[in-house]
Amino acid sequence: MYGGAVRCSQGTAAASSVQGDTDPDAQVLEALKKAGSNLSKPHPIEFFLYFANEDQARKAADQIRGRSFEVTVDHAGKGDSWLCLATKSMIPELGELHRIRADFNAIARAQSGQYDGWGTPVVE
Repeated sequence: MYGGAVRCSQGTAAASSVQGDTDPDAQVLEALKKAGSNLSKPHPIEFFLYFANEDQARKAADQIRGRSFEVTVDHAGKGDSWLCLATKSMIPELGELHRIRADFNAIARAQSGQYDGWGTPVVE
């Protein structure tokens, strides 16, 4: 069963009320927990990477697909940028989310893009 969604963006947890914690992944996990999400169950997590052009986004997508993610590339919702959307069903575990953040930051930087965090619906 799914409730509301919680999203981490630009280093902040949009739905989090956690004060003083600068770890965006921990903030989102806390917000999910407060929203009633069962963090021991797999969640359909979306990871957002943005690029200036389609070629950069597709190069990043190729690298991410090799890491067992489903990936789509399309125009971003606003502006002229391109979205590389990586999705994976997984248990939202802090260590793994940190590893993914480091990996996606490196992939985005290599293509002059930006990793913009992740989001998932509440799973009860």
